[in-house]
Amino acid sequence: MQAQKIIVIHPGSLYLRIGRASDLNPTTILHAIGKRRRKNLKSNQNFIYSDHLLPPLVAGEAQESVMTQFNENSIHAAHSIQAHVAQYEDRQGGLKRLRMAPQKVASFNKNSTPQVMSDDGLRIQEEGKESEFIFNSSILRLNAQEASAYNIHFPLRRGELNIHSGIGGSLTSILSDLESIWSYAIEKHMNIPRKQLNQYGAVLVISDIYNRSILRELVTLLLQCLGFRACFLLQDHVAATFGAGLGYACVVDVGDQKCSISCVEDGVSHPDTRVRLGYGGGDVTQVFLTLLQKNNFPYKKCNVNENYSDAALVMSLKENMCHLNLEICDTQEKSFEVEKPPKRFLYTFHVSDECKVAPLSLFHTELLNITGKQRLVRLQLPSSQQPDSQDCFDAEYIRETGRVRSGRGDQILEGSMPVTCDAGDDELVVVDAFDVDERVVNPRNVDKDEQLYYFTNNGEVVSLDLAIVRSIERCTSDDMKRKMYGCILLVGGASKLLGFSKWLEQKITLQLAANTVHNRSTEQSALFDVNVCVKEMDAAMIAWKGAAIMSCLESAPELWIFGKEWKKYGLRILREKATFIW
Repeated sequence: MQAQKIIVIHPGSLYLRIGRASDLNPTTILHAIGKRRRKNLKSNQNFIYSDHLLPPLVAGEAQESVMTQFNENSIHAAHSIQAHVAQYEDRQGGLKRLRMAPQKVASFNKNSTPQVMSDDGLRIQEEGKESEFIFNSSILRLNAQEASAYNIHFPLRRGELNIHSGIGGSLTSILSDLESIWSYAIEKHMNIPRKQLNQYGAVLVISDIYNRSILRELVTLLLQCLGFRACFLLQDHVAATFGAGLGYACVVDVGDQKCSISCVEDGVSHPDTRVRLGYGGGDVTQVFLTLLQKNNFPYKKCNVNENYSDAALVMSLKENMCHLNLEICDTQEKSFEVEKPPKRFLYTFHVSDECKVAPLSLFHTELLNITGKQRLVRLQLPSSQQPDSQDCFDAEYIRETGRVRSGRGDQILEGSMPVTCDAGDDELVVVDAFDVDERVVNPRNVDKDEQLYYFTNNGEVVSLDLAIVRSIERCTSDDMKRKMYGCILLVGGASKLLGFSKWLEQKITLQLAANTVHNRSTEQSALFDVNVCVKEMDAAMIAWKGAAIMSCLESAPELWIFGKEWKKYGLRILREKATFIW
């Protein structure tokens, strides 16, 4: 299949990246859909639902105590930064950098007043605002009043399908939203009529931690609903190693809603090393905004929960201002514009340690409690724990049929049941060879114990650096661990902060030296050299590029699942042609 006829789809919790395999870069759009609310149902809360662009803050009675703890923890994080800055200055010959006191920063911001700008080029009315469905930038520019007319749905949250009890939260509704968003991207941004998709193949980049039943629905969506000629699925971490040109790596994907880690070697992601943590760049953005408001952020009416344009503004400020570069430690003056039709305002303010404390929340997860302390940790469940009724080789099906055959075999041996042609030797052989795994007997307890591996004694999710160490430590050999520590591939849009990779490398080295995992001695830890790899390309697009490369390989024709095959064989063909351990 020619590269021009292959469409690579990489869906994320915040953005969708889609394009032809022959394209240099994919098209990136917001992975969301807005559906206009019916006027006669606006007062009925059962028909009102909207996902926030940023993770919502803790509300209710716990908010006051959480904010008190946040203020204390942010001060400790700021002090740790100053300690690192002092060490850096000593290494640079004792040159001290001037830093404005936090009180002066807060005082300047409090007295800062917005400047009214010229209305030249001001947006009067956004195109498509009156349509039944809105996408991409039309959602990002919604103010609170405009957003009240729509139900905004993000099909993916925290790296998995956004299934909930509200309107539009069923599996069928989410799959319908995916179909609408992907169709919009293909028709409007790639200029491919939907009726011509039967001439194209689709490569879908999926999460390393997957549910087999969901994958079946996604293949059905591609081949039967959207009408692609053929498709195949590829795990995002495996695709990232292809995109980076690496044979093996510990892939660390820092996304907007989650951080995922796994060790990949020769195109195979090892299941025991996979973990997905329920925090990401969106939580860092909320930490950054809270720190700004603590220092009298001049835009007082900023409302990221109801105003999508405000949330997009804060996300832009975080991406442009946050860093972990110790060479930039003085107070800086920044400005930004806010459109409030019929006027546009220019705000000027000072920032200091907020720019460094916010990304540090990935290493001090207690700062992330403002968006909820109870966070999900997902591990890859074995096939025996995710049965599928349509899979004739499913472990649960084999176990249940094995029990029936075993009972019949025991009765035959005891003489209580006559031997007939229906009870052949083949049945008894199959049963005797079947061993029951402990995970199958009591899967919930095993899974819970493994999840606790990624929690601290205080009940909080471990920091990113410690999660990487614990993931690599689950490798089966020291040689494999050495390879993974020496090649940690950093990908994901939230990892593009200046100085983040060097800081992560130092933190992992300190974790090994501190002997915090499995009582490993300092001498053994010193054998592992830590190296965090950052490729000279957009970290958010590495997985997409890897999928595009893989779809053009000589061996790729063996991976394609065609519509007729899917209709005839169903899940069996996916099991046989999957690029990952089914």
